[in-house]
Amino acid sequence: MAAFDVLAQLGVEAPPDLALLRFGENALYAYRDRGLVLRVARPDTRAEQVARTVDFVMRIAARGMEVAEPAAVPGVRQPVVTSTGVVTLWVYYETDTDCRVTPRELGGLLRHFHDLAISEKDLVEAWEPFALIRARLDGARRDGIDQDLVDPLAALLASLESRVPDLTSELGIGVIHGDMHYGNVMCLPGRRLLLIDFDQICRGPLEWDLVPNLVTFRRFEMSDEDYEEFSSAYGYDLRVSPHVGTFIALRELGMVTWLLQQYGTSASLDEEIRCRIDSINEPGARATTWRAR
Repeated sequence: MAAFDVLAQLGVEAPPDLALLRFGENALYAYRDRGLVLRVARPDTRAEQVARTVDFVMRIAARGMEVAEPAAVPGVRQPVVTSTGVVTLWVYYETDTDCRVTPRELGGLLRHFHDLAISEKDLVEAWEPFALIRARLDGARRDGIDQDLVDPLAALLASLESRVPDLTSELGIGVIHGDMHYGNVMCLPGRRLLLIDFDQICRGPLEWDLVPNLVTFRRFEMSDEDYEEFSSAYGYDLRVSPHVGTFIALRELGMVTWLLQQYGTSASLDEEIRCRIDSINEPGARATTWRAR
């Protein structure tokens, strides 16, 4: 396992007590004895891409952005490439479990990020929104997942591949976080907010970072007041974009294909996946409610 290989390089001999914090596109493990979080990248992740991400985070932190920072470990240069994977080391933070980030805070944090990160636009690659979706659908086919689940998603992907190249941005092209939702903001004691998870940073339309909040409004019963607070804090309401429907469809397709990777693990999850696929093409500011997963 890549995390244990890295810890062995740090002189940790016995298998340490690691706590799994998150398992998704990456696996995150807390090693509290050393105050570290070990982030194990997907097997196909390029080390140079991870290195640029670490460099980017260090640069925007130096500019004053509140972010979870890479850990400075003597004798270790990040990322650490092992025979079992690419690993980065990050500072472990104790969080305030009772803290809930408000829409106004999220909108303000995003505005601050866009303003600061633009200076580092040459460090990140261009937005490519389809690669992960294609890979997930290919995986679903290999796993033998029912065609009636895969086919509607593949059809939507084909439609979006023809529509997205024609997008124009009213906010302009800048550095985008790529996955800007409440779960990617860490709240520390004293209500210090840190932005985390920079695996999808790229150079693209700034509107893309506003889409997750609009999908929360559309699918997860966010109130009108909360949505308007977010938009006011950021300074733009995505609903006025002429391409809002395309942005929403692309985000929702990504969410459903991510969940599809877990198909077959439980009856309730399978039911939710089918509900999402059955309703994925619904238009409008409000649509069938999805359950959070």
